[in-house]
Amino acid sequence: MAAIRAHKALQTHTADGYRSMIDWLAARADVSHRTARAICWTATRLDDAPDVERTLADGEISFDRAEQLARLPKEKRENHEWFDIGQLRRQVAHHRRLSRKRERATSSPYLYIHTTLDETRYDLWGEFGGLDGAVVEKALNQRADELDGSEQFGISHRRALALVAICQDSLYQTHHSDSSPTSEVSITIDARTAVETTGESGVAVLTGPRIGAQALDAILCDAIVEVVGISEEGTPLNMGRRSRTVPPTLRRHILTRDMGCTVEGCSSRYRLEVHHSQPWSRGGRTDAESLVSLCWFHHQIVVHREGFEIIPVGQSRVRLTRPI
Repeated sequence: MAAIRAHKALQTHTADGYRSMIDWLAARADVSHRTARAICWTATRLDDAPDVERTLADGEISFDRAEQLARLPKEKRENHEWFDIGQLRRQVAHHRRLSRKRERATSSPYLYIHTTLDETRYDLWGEFGGLDGAVVEKALNQRADELDGSEQFGISHRRALALVAICQDSLYQTHHSDSSPTSEVSITIDARTAVETTGESGVAVLTGPRIGAQALDAILCDAIVEVVGISEEGTPLNMGRRSRTVPPTLRRHILTRDMGCTVEGCSSRYRLEVHHSQPWSRGGRTDAESLVSLCWFHHQIVVHREGFEIIPVGQSRVRLTRPI
């Protein structure tokens, strides 16, 4: 630590052609820039903490402990041996001052959304201030806990599902407890390409990403759909045709009849949605005998995302099976 302070005072890194002391130390000591930054910072602070530097030099404490002790006020370093490094870090965070300038810097949240070139995957990352971050985390965790059946997934997967559910709630135009909400979606279909590939190509959301047959099934199942077919010559085959898959009156009847999710063993009533036992896109009828109630998890995740099929096993009960 004393040697690093001496080299810093002599501006050795400048004489050796390095941009900063951190770059110089990373090269000469063969450590990462993160480690070099921590060493340089600690060396500077230990000049005002001779007791910590002495115990470090005697080998009584590790460098990580010395770094955290250097960040603590002198009067708060007593009995540090009772704390592990994680607890010391929390002590440091507790005593760290949050200036108005730093608070303003952290109160400007941002969220980046990046999609791959083929628009089959979205990456999200960003930053929130402490208060906003706590609100977002609490909302996602609370919604994740409400998703029946999601316990099989890790917390990051469950939070992702919760974010999708919250966004779907925001986009839905109706919020009646007796009906599953619907949204309006426009899709374009390149007729020849879609037929030749059984819907695996040639289908896209209008001005949006390309989708496959599975996503198309999900859209046609529970949305107000406007289909625009495009012929080989580029001429629209059908414009403005809208089909509401389940009329509100019939939807209310199905939800009242089933009194909850119809999947065997599931008692969830969370955001019930009406589903065609035979997919509507493959000829399923929109009548009471062909419709069942599914909770959001079984409908959106298990059926439409994981590809499971449903098999009737009695009156208003179905069993899930993965297609072979």
